[in-house]
Amino acid sequence: MQLFICHSFERKEQHLLIKDNPDLVMQLRKVLRAKPGYDFFIQDFSGDERFQVTLVSYTDKDIFTNILWSEKAPQERKKIWMAIAFPNKQEKLELIVQKLTEIGISHLYLWAAERSQLNELKENKMQRLQKIMKEAMEQSRGWKIPQISIIQDLKSLQKEWNFVVFDLPKEGMKKEENPDRIYQNTLPFLWVIGPEGGLSFKDYEQFPEFYQVKSLWDTVLRMETAAIIGGRIVKNR
Repeated sequence: MQLFICHSFERKEQHLLIKDNPDLVMQLRKVLRAKPGYDFFIQDFSGDERFQVTLVSYTDKDIFTNILWSEKAPQERKKIWMAIAFPNKQEKLELIVQKLTEIGISHLYLWAAERSQLNELKENKMQRLQKIMKEAMEQSRGWKIPQISIIQDLKSLQKEWNFVVFDLPKEGMKKEENPDRIYQNTLPFLWVIGPEGGLSFKDYEQFPEFYQVKSLWDTVLRMETAAIIGGRIVKNR
């Protein structure tokens, strides 16, 4: 059953009015060819409650439905934060964002690493990412669309997070003598994925004094592969 995420709807007893949403009307009418009696799920962007509704009628902008039942979001939703370096192509970034949304990542930090070829995200590109995340959430029936933040570097996050970096060990890299030290405080974990060509020593200088490096595989993975596999590993952790 299809899930739709909307900005605005009104509930009155067992009726739900989806207001001012011509795009959803078009999807129901032209794509799904929905008739009265068609059932679907609806929720707002907060992701706190989901409704199963049955279609009564629609105008060019509004949709009238009856509520069949509702479901509250799970109380304990696992929060996962990842820092993703800008890749070399917008298409790769869109794929990464789509798949991490489906996996259930909570928040994505994007930054330009030394070897990143993209170093900014224009407003229209950010809007496209928001649309991709919304569609991915509807497809996967998740609850909360991830937040995306663009930061200049990772130094600003040093005091807030335990850094865990997905990377292959490099010769000359500073090695943590006590990897368990990062588990000895209550800071949440930030899982870091570098760009094509990997993280440079200059990138590592942005990390806090204590961090952990984990290999995802025994071979070098493409950046988008590493991001998706890393997200899935963290989700199942």
